[in-house]
Amino acid sequence: MSHDHASHDHGPTPARALWVAIVLNAGFLILEAAVGFYTNSLALLSDAGHMVSDVGALIVALIAIKLASRRPSDTYTFGLRRAPVLGGLANGISLIVIVVLIGLEAVDRFEDPPDLESTAVLWTGIAGLAVNLGSAWYLARSRDQSVNTRGAMLHLLSDALGSVAAIVSAIAVGWFGAPLADPVASLVIALLIMVGSWPLLRDTVRILLQRAPADLDVSAARSMLLDHEQVESVGDFHVWALDDGQPVLTAVLTLDVEELATATRIGDSLRDALKARYGVNHVTFEYRHKSSGALTAGCQMD
Repeated sequence: MSHDHASHDHGPTPARALWVAIVLNAGFLILEAAVGFYTNSLALLSDAGHMVSDVGALIVALIAIKLASRRPSDTYTFGLRRAPVLGGLANGISLIVIVVLIGLEAVDRFEDPPDLESTAVLWTGIAGLAVNLGSAWYLARSRDQSVNTRGAMLHLLSDALGSVAAIVSAIAVGWFGAPLADPVASLVIALLIMVGSWPLLRDTVRILLQRAPADLDVSAARSMLLDHEQVESVGDFHVWALDDGQPVLTAVLTLDVEELATATRIGDSLRDALKARYGVNHVTFEYRHKSSGALTAGCQMD
């Protein structure tokens, strides 16, 4: 199942958007690191360090997309559709590591604030903000809602906040003579990054633990199956997700029917209803007769 087909009509594919973002961010990383060392700006250096992780995060996201497109095999019967989830988890963890490193360096600079070349910091921060917002906008046009793309997007947006911190600190130091603005701005951005990273980490862990999708009413979906006049009971009912937007549902249906053809028609109609109402494209049913409990039809997947 693919949930980014709309992007082919209205925007770039996620892979193309990631390639563009990688090229833009890698190019700017070199410039920002050079200016950060020259001006001795923690805001710029922390932002450059974050851009290293940005480029890495974008590469991880791109590799995950490539892996997810591989065909299923006897070893991986779902294919590698969970690869983007691992990419999202890796990006979420790297964001937390960045927050810790920025925080430790900022604390040191509170004790001994360095001198800054505020004009160079200001213009570099403005350029970085443009690069990150432009990359994030282009990636958003792909309309991919997976945790993998969300992780890459979060890296870009949090780095845009880092550029804002650099701009603010440059203005505060250059115009108002406030050297502590540099570490203060960095700590504020680190806090924002940490807050923004939490939903990504939460969602990736939930998917890996096979939690039911948060936007799917499991009780209502089960009730919908039971409401069918020929469904006597629903057993072994499970709902999980391969990635955001890729829910999977399995269930054993005990039916008041005698023939396989009838059971199959009921199953097909219930699949269509689950897809229309809850967006579940992967549905597997096993059928049992209400009296004997004997298996009368094999599993079928839409």
